[in-house]
Amino acid sequence: MKSSYVKAIAGVALVLVSGIASAQLGGFAKSLTGGGGSVTAEQIVAKYVGGTQSVMRADANMLAAVGLKDEAEKASVQAKNLTEGATKNSLEEAAAVQTASSKALEEKLAGKKIEMDAASKKQFADGLIDLGKGMVQYVGMSKDVSGFKPGMSSIGNAAGSALYVAKGLPDSIKGLGHTLKMAIDFAKANNIPVPKEANDATALL
Repeated sequence: MKSSYVKAIAGVALVLVSGIASAQLGGFAKSLTGGGGSVTAEQIVAKYVGGTQSVMRADANMLAAVGLKDEAEKASVQAKNLTEGATKNSLEEAAAVQTASSKALEEKLAGKKIEMDAASKKQFADGLIDLGKGMVQYVGMSKDVSGFKPGMSSIGNAAGSALYVAKGLPDSIKGLGHTLKMAIDFAKANNIPVPKEANDATALL
C-alpha cells in the first residue's frame, strides 16, 4: 500500500516537472525565433525586399511613361541591386531612391497636362500593376512586423534590417498609398485603364 502511494506521488511529481520543463523550453524556443516565433528577421527582410522591388519597378515604368527618364533609370537600377539579404544600409539607400521617385512622380502628375501615346499609357498601366502588388505585399506583412523583436537566432544584419523595416513600414504604406491614389486619378483622367491590382491595393488602405 505504502509502495503504491509512493509510486503515485513520484508519478505526479514527474508529470509536474515535465510540464514545467516543457513550458520553459517552449518559451526558450520562442525567444530563439523572435517575438511569438511566427516570423523570422530573415523572412521579414525577404518579404519587404520583394515588395520594394515591385514598387521600384512601378516607379521606373511610370516615371518613364511621363517622360522622367533619368529618374526612371535610377529606380530601375536600385530595384535590380536590392537583394533578399539586404543590409540596413542597402534598405536605407533603396528607401531614399524610392522616396525621391515618388516625389518626382507626384510633382509631374500634379503639373500641366502630359502628352502620352499608346505605348506610354500601357507602360503607365504596367507601373500601376506593380505598385498595386507592392502595396498589397506591404500591407500584408504589416501584422508580421508589428511589435517585432529579434530573438537569439536573429543576429547581425538580418536583425538590424528587420527592425528598420518594422519601424519604417507604416510610413512607407502611408506615403505609397498617397502616390497610388494620385496615379489612379491620373490614369482615369487620361483614359488609362486602371488594373485590378491597383484597385485591390486601394481597398486595403
